[in-house]
Amino acid sequence: MDTLTSTVSLIERPDLATVALGGTDVLRYLHAVSTQHTLDLAPGDATQALLLSPKGKVEFAFRLAVLDEGVLLDTEADAAPALAERLARFVFRYDVTVGRPVPGAATLLGPGAAAALAAAGLPVPAAGRAGVAGPDLVLHRTPAGVDLVGPAAPAAAADLERAGVERAPDGLWEPVRVEHGLPRPGAELTDDVLAEEAGLLGSHVHLDKGCYPGQETVARVHNLGQVQRRLAGLRFERTDDGRQGRDLDSQPGGDGLPAPRTELVTDDGRRAGQLRSVVDHPRLGPIGLAYVRRVVDDGRLVRAGDRVATVVALPFH
Repeated sequence: MDTLTSTVSLIERPDLATVALGGTDVLRYLHAVSTQHTLDLAPGDATQALLLSPKGKVEFAFRLAVLDEGVLLDTEADAAPALAERLARFVFRYDVTVGRPVPGAATLLGPGAAAALAAAGLPVPAAGRAGVAGPDLVLHRTPAGVDLVGPAAPAAAADLERAGVERAPDGLWEPVRVEHGLPRPGAELTDDVLAEEAGLLGSHVHLDKGCYPGQETVARVHNLGQVQRRLAGLRFERTDDGRQGRDLDSQPGGDGLPAPRTELVTDDGRRAGQLRSVVDHPRLGPIGLAYVRRVVDDGRLVRAGDRVATVVALPFH
């Protein structure tokens, strides 16, 4: 696995929180309100889903693991209270209970992740399955590593440290996330974005399932192929000498990175898209995630403020 570290390391994830759902109808309820087919899931299964607006725009994105009794959701910590409130609002026809959000998570990076989990006595999740260590701890395999979520995640992280895993520097997760092209609620996943624009149809949306809010828009857009933008990577040119580098018009640029929501333009001044996230990656240099118009191909130079970047496919590695 290609990560920022050559050995296994642990990243604290205060950006994640979990919401526990219980009751005999929990999978039937999630099937009715979300984009995912959950009726046939069994304990140990894991998947990802969205809650959409009636117009098909992304309102909430979350991951779920099926437990022996109930389901453990995790999502962006800032969005968790609103997600819990939204889910609790419509359970009146179902036997479902919605718990309060609980912060606390960690991510394990590196090729030694499986060995580290085994050394700490933790389950190693398989693809498409959750490693369930009880009602308060679930492990998910991701493109970036292994996520530990749930109220018991801090204790599990301490067990990993005792097993010899070192903590990564603070702030490392955002470069890792951008490197792997993982959209984040509040940044790439906002209420003006369609699931197909964010590249989530294969992971978060079951295309053969109907009858959920926003389904008609999802089906129409997918069948007609009408999305006008896509989530892509931006590789910014370095400015170690205080200049833009290979600029579109050879003018000098600033050393600072452009702010999220900066509009992108092509060399002929046409609108190219919008920057959503940007980081100075310790190995790849300045990179970002942006919604780029379909007519702007990979390899094209675009400008974000006074910085120039090349549009690239995701993930960066």
